[in-house]
Amino acid sequence: METASFDATLPVRATDARWFPVDLHVPQRRFDMAMLDVEVLERSTFLDTRLDATLASIEHVPADRFAALPSQRPPAWLFHTSFCGSTLLARAVHVPDYQVALKEPLVLRRLGDARHSGWSIDGLCDTTVRLLSRPWTPDGSVLVKATHAALNIAPELLRASPESRAVLLTSTLDDFLVSNIKKTPETQAKVPELAGRALSAGTLHQRLPAQALQPPDLLCAVALQWVAQRDLLAGLVRDFGERVRVLDFATLADDPENVVVDCARWWRMPSPEDTLRLRAREVAHRNAKAMSVEYSAEQRAREARMVHERFGAELARARDWAQRFVLPHLGSPLPMQPPRDWT
Repeated sequence: METASFDATLPVRATDARWFPVDLHVPQRRFDMAMLDVEVLERSTFLDTRLDATLASIEHVPADRFAALPSQRPPAWLFHTSFCGSTLLARAVHVPDYQVALKEPLVLRRLGDARHSGWSIDGLCDTTVRLLSRPWTPDGSVLVKATHAALNIAPELLRASPESRAVLLTSTLDDFLVSNIKKTPETQAKVPELAGRALSAGTLHQRLPAQALQPPDLLCAVALQWVAQRDLLAGLVRDFGERVRVLDFATLADDPENVVVDCARWWRMPSPEDTLRLRAREVAHRNAKAMSVEYSAEQRAREARMVHERFGAELARARDWAQRFVLPHLGSPLPMQPPRDWT
């Protein structure tokens, strides 16, 4: 992989969505830019360190060189808690002739990490939004699915795109507990860090009793993570009101085709409904993170039943702990309307 220096073609290339920000160095305020084919967006599970592309050349471009980049059509945003079907929803609306889905661009993770570390990100969210919003086809739109680790910068992203709309996708506590039991030990080991990260991004930790900040086991820590991330979504609902809609994974899983169509309508996506329905049917029967693998709602339900049968006592203990020490401090439930009623 060669590294190229900044050249005089930047003003023209900067409007080309294929010239993509593959990384961001926040302290140096520098983007790493590389050419990507649209097929990479489909092929890659995520556009972070798992980007499925051979990058022949990367250009290091100071952020201020994009100061004159014009704003494009407002992006659509998908913010979410962990393990709630966000990749499924993003893939289902990815119809490149009309709109693309950018699944967890690394630049958003970098911004979230920088905010968590206390570094300045002044001006970088605005530039990042303009880079990610560039259409991949004339009159096309862009959905940006941010990693859950970037929930701490979601307000800045929405303020940087004042005409944009967002779907806030989440799941029930029970679904979240079951999903975590199914994860690898490596993923489970990250739970305390992720819970702490979500807590530090909001104000919930100021309302919690000491017992809530000392979960006695992994599943209780999982419950704390869920509550902390839900509290961040509640802040987005409070601060951005009519620009956001909340969706529960169970609603998506029960009727993926219609829910995808309703979400696309809310996001003001240009794809024809029949094209979108075809795409949604295709994705709904695949593992969204490994599209070559068949998967279904029935298989998901079977797996959940198996987890409940084997870990019923542990699940009950985590729910009881959350009910005693955490849930009473969460505030009002997230407002959820049927997606067909979103206006």
